Amino acid sequence: MIKVMLSRLLDEKGISQNQLAKDTGISVSTLRNLAHNRTTRVSFEILEKVCQYLGCGIHDVLSLE
Repeated sequence: MIKVMLSRLLDEKGISQNQLAKDTGISVSTLRNLAHNRTTRVSFEILEKVCQYLGCGIHDVLSLE
């Protein structure tokens, strides 16, 4: 199972989902679904925007359990 670690990552960096949405152009609902592991697919474009904005790698956002 792949787990999205976005919520933890945002908490560690002190960034809200709303701020991430505003700065990246990703919809709040998409980020909310990602943060709560309520999605079955993620586009490379979204992963790239999140990683670039947060200065992290994909392995920081996604975890294989």
